[in-house]
Amino acid sequence: MAAVPLVLQWGRERYMIKYDYDDLHDTTLGQFKEVCREVTGVPTNGMKLIFSGATMKDDASPLAYYGVYPGASLKLIGRKEGAEKGVPVTEEEREENAIIHKIDDLSNEATDLLSSRIEAYLADAQIYIQQYSSGALDGISDQTLEEIKSKDRKNLHDSYLFVNETLMQYLLKLDGIVCPPNADKARQRRRQAVRLLQSWMDQMDRKREGVKQAEKTISQ
Repeated sequence: MAAVPLVLQWGRERYMIKYDYDDLHDTTLGQFKEVCREVTGVPTNGMKLIFSGATMKDDASPLAYYGVYPGASLKLIGRKEGAEKGVPVTEEEREENAIIHKIDDLSNEATDLLSSRIEAYLADAQIYIQQYSSGALDGISDQTLEEIKSKDRKNLHDSYLFVNETLMQYLLKLDGIVCPPNADKARQRRRQAVRLLQSWMDQMDRKREGVKQAEKTISQ
């Protein structure tokens, strides 16, 4: 099962970092800080990482020690090395920053609303595939088995439709954001947001196809 990326929040910025369950047990906080430094430019000795309202302090402990899981959101507090306050920007830069903030807001909304639902769907679909394909429910009467399967199918179908339709709505909203000709940063940020949402759709579609294949096996 493909893991939902960790969400690293830094001010209004959000970064998606892929870690599966094994990675979270093998990667120490200190190693993860180096990754954060690479993507944000915030020096490790000047950053603070917060998860579930608590500051992560022991650099030698793995991320799993803090309860971090795939799809979890971590907050980074720190200042980019060499950043300066009060630097004036042009009207074009202010306009582009406003567009970037709008894109980030949409991406953040989608992440907050859907990341846990996607994780749940992928997990539930995998359980469905395994228990019915492996014959784990052999011995149950046909009527009872059909009732269980019907309920599980409906739950999976409803979850898939909700996530897929919501992702489509956010993709349309992102597509409707107009970037001026020279707003390269905003255009790049929009592409990143679109790729993230599309990657979630791809994960959902692949797992849904797995469910369909399992159902074919069940019916044989």
